[in-house]
Amino acid sequence: MTKKLDRRAALLTLAQGGCALAALGVGCGGEWREAVVLDLPPDGAACPGAPLPGTAEEGWVEVRLADHPALQAPGGHAEVRVPQALLDVVLVHTRPGCFVALWRICTHGDCAVDWLPSEGVMECPCHGSRFALDGAVLQGPAQRALTTFTAVRKNESVFIYRPR
Repeated sequence: MTKKLDRRAALLTLAQGGCALAALGVGCGGEWREAVVLDLPPDGAACPGAPLPGTAEEGWVEVRLADHPALQAPGGHAEVRVPQALLDVVLVHTRPGCFVALWRICTHGDCAVDWLPSEGVMECPCHGSRFALDGAVLQGPAQRALTTFTAVRKNESVFIYRPR
């Protein structure tokens, strides 16, 4: 009976074997240390700890990265409007595989807010309200936070959870 190795065990074994081979030639240092193995997201695409996206019937809206090429790299952002899902957000690629979706309409005056990448904030052009990436009000006159939505990358799409 063969024993199935999980990914962590397989990577640890590979690292130990590589270090042992290197010790024969150049060496790995004076002592053996346990390799640090990072938990990579499934497919190397989703943010660690992110849920798995569900179906459209469950409220998940698919946003194809091919339709929004600016989202391919961290720091990229795009305005995403899906009228049939009542979705109007700014989607920001915050770090590799991690995305944030923020409602685009200011809670103060019903104006569309803009993402200011150089400052890392959302700003309302009508009255100057500013919002953090978690939707929190940084500067009024707005008093209520912007709604944020769970955004998960899977393969070549980002799925946004829009509860119904």
